[in-house]
Amino acid sequence: MKKILALLLTLTLLIGVLTGCGTSSSQAPSEQNVEQNAETETPKKDKVVLGVVLIDMTNQFFVDMIEGGNKAAEDYGCEVIWKSADGSFDNQISLIENFIEQGVDCILVDPLDSEGLRPTIEKASAAGIPTITMAGKVDVDTNYTTVYNDLENTRIVAEMTAKMIDEEGTVALLYGNKGNLVSDLRQQGYHEGMSKYPNINIVEQPTNWDPPTGMKAAQDIIAANPDLKALHCVSDAVTLAAYQAIKTAGKEDQIIVTSYDGNEDAIKAVEAGQFACTVLTGAKKTGYWNIQIGYMLANGIRPKEHILNLDTHLVLTDENKAKFEEWKIADNVSIISPTEALKRTEMYREELYDPNILNK
Repeated sequence: MKKILALLLTLTLLIGVLTGCGTSSSQAPSEQNVEQNAETETPKKDKVVLGVVLIDMTNQFFVDMIEGGNKAAEDYGCEVIWKSADGSFDNQISLIENFIEQGVDCILVDPLDSEGLRPTIEKASAAGIPTITMAGKVDVDTNYTTVYNDLENTRIVAEMTAKMIDEEGTVALLYGNKGNLVSDLRQQGYHEGMSKYPNINIVEQPTNWDPPTGMKAAQDIIAANPDLKALHCVSDAVTLAAYQAIKTAGKEDQIIVTSYDGNEDAIKAVEAGQFACTVLTGAKKTGYWNIQIGYMLANGIRPKEHILNLDTHLVLTDENKAKFEEWKIADNVSIISPTEALKRTEMYREELYDPNILNK
């Protein structure tokens, strides 16, 4: 493959992903920078096999990711082997090592501990297998990170929440787990947003991305903080479970709920006024996007940047959008209605599919 690929999927360098600078955006395929990363020609493979290791396969975000990823596999004629680590870091290592032994063409993993995974990613690199750490930065030459502008998005959500509670009181933050880039950035962003308001106190607990754990954490926090004013969780599936704890406590009208991911039930919760907002990433779109990148890496096509960003949107009702704009919290934020968000969750295939990739 001697030509530089002219068209690439909707991805762009995440500027300041570790510093929180700027807002997320996406570029048209023709604007992407990619290169052929081989000293000699890499013939296109007849059948690409991708191995994917998810944190689990019960969280609705991951279920939807699989659906979107399988659509990409259909479009590009590749095989995807999905595996669940069941929330265990040791399982992630074992599953990746199994994929290395099988000789798959690219390995994708959603790391529970990015730094701890480095030696295993290096093993894959030594075996000539490119990798994608989805929401996890690992500095290995053949590894790529796919992520959203999580820090800035969550900072914006935190500031909006602060305004909604008149800049004082106790708020709760339910994060995923330490060492996961997405969780770390969303946790950091929330703290940065709230740091401007000294009269706000944050209480927080990890959930390991597990809805039952999130429900129990919410129950404990509500019991310990009867005057709790707001709750934010870094993942919709867990937020929905935590909301059940709020309902059981009879505090739906007292606790403002915000979330992240934009799954269908969370978008409907925004529409119904149960959630103040969520951030739409689009799990199906995320799955499709990652498999598309994996297919390209397997065929020797390399993005010039190693951190790749997918666009996101803040989902608000018209009423809350008007308040947000009045508060002037951030510029150049993509704000969409729940109706538009629901449409976008199913438009990913039309948005991302690029038949030219098959001809490279």
